[in-house]
This record gives sequence, C-alpha cells and structure tokens, in this order.
Amino acid sequence: MNAELALQIESLQLPCKDGGSLNYRRYINIAKPDAPCSLFVFLHGAGSRGFDNADQLKVPAEPIIRHLKEKQLNSIVLFPQCMTGFQWVDVPWNSLSHTLPEKPSIFMSRVLQMLDETLASYNVNPQRIYAGGISMGGYGAWDLVCRRPDDFAALLAICGGGDIAQAPKLKQLPIYMLHGALDNSVPCSRSREMMAALEKTGNTQSIYIEYPDLAHNVWDACFADEKALQWLYEQKKPG
Repeated sequence: MNAELALQIESLQLPCKDGGSLNYRRYINIAKPDAPCSLFVFLHGAGSRGFDNADQLKVPAEPIIRHLKEKQLNSIVLFPQCMTGFQWVDVPWNSLSHTLPEKPSIFMSRVLQMLDETLASYNVNPQRIYAGGISMGGYGAWDLVCRRPDDFAALLAICGGGDIAQAPKLKQLPIYMLHGALDNSVPCSRSREMMAALEKTGNTQSIYIEYPDLAHNVWDACFADEKALQWLYEQKKPG
C-alpha cells in the first residue's frame, strides 16, 4: 500500500468491555455530503495478525478504497486487527465442519463492540451494512453474520467456513463466496456445503465461485477486478 493512501486511513484503538483493546483502522469515503453511509466490516486472515495496526490493510484496503472513490460511494470501512495467538472464531481452520460456538471469541466480541459503537456514532444506512473476510477472516465473517443475521445486507466470504446448521438464519442474506478447488488450508468443501445448505433454505440471492486451478489464495483473483465489490455494494436490505 502506498504511504499516501495509508495516511487516509485512521489508526484507532478501542477500549473494550473485557478490559482489553482492539486495534482497528477506519476509512470514511464521503462523496455526497449529508447522505448516510454504508458500513463494511472486513476481517483479515491469519497472516495479518499482530500488534502493528497495519498488516490487516495489505490485501483489501487498496481495492476497496479504489472502488469507493471510483463509484463515488458514501461508505465507512472498518479493518480490525486480531492479535497474534488469537482467532476470530475459536475453531480449527482445516476441519471439515464446525458448530457455531455458543459465545463469540474474545476478538469477535471486540468486533461486535466496534460495530455497535460505530453504528451509534455515525450516520449509517441500516439497509447497507456488509461483512467480509479472508480465510481466518472468512470464518469470522460467517460467524459475525450468524450472530447478527438481521443487521447485515450482504456477506463477502473468501475461502472461509461457516456452520451449515446456521443456514436457515441466512435465508434472506445475499452471499458471495469464493474458494479455490486446490485449497489445502481451508477445505473447499466448506464453501460448497454452505452453498448447498443455503440453497436448501430457498436462498436464491447467493453466488458461489470456485477456481479450479487455485489453492488457498483466491483473494488476488477476487480483487483483480471489481465484480465482487460491485456486487456487494449493490446489495440493499429490504425495509
């Protein structure tokens, strides 16, 4: 990421109710003054964990911000950072299935607090709240929408996995999934089975793209064009 763009993204630390804190970055794009903003929470993968409040920007920040500027969209984007040694969801990434934990992980609880405080502080359009994530963050994004299914207008899930038993909660949620068929870090079956579970509920708004020649890294392909982001920002919750 170029230095000029990095300076446009606020570096923040949230004091959390559990006594800890959450490092996160916030980018606000205002193209139309006084109009409400959409809100996009993006969760990074395992390789971006740490304490620098910067590594989480490496993959998604430039394409997301470029899209917002080109399309002149009012949007707030939140990039929280999970500390080394923790996960957004306390489940093994290479498992063939998992059950949504009864309680959110420490860092998911902090993300939920960040989300709530942002909604309370900014003029956010409640019909345009989005979640997204890569790998570990893909698991996190699934976890987030399953815990708050009524809050979100759409989900961008990149090589992650969710609890298929939660699919009925997501019957009305548009979801854009991407996975590599050769993935040996997070089984491709995680996305396939989630798509099948969604279809069984009658969810017709979701899309699954499988790259036959790619392994774990499908995020480069995802952000190589703007199809996924174009789709995401077009979604609007009824009401």
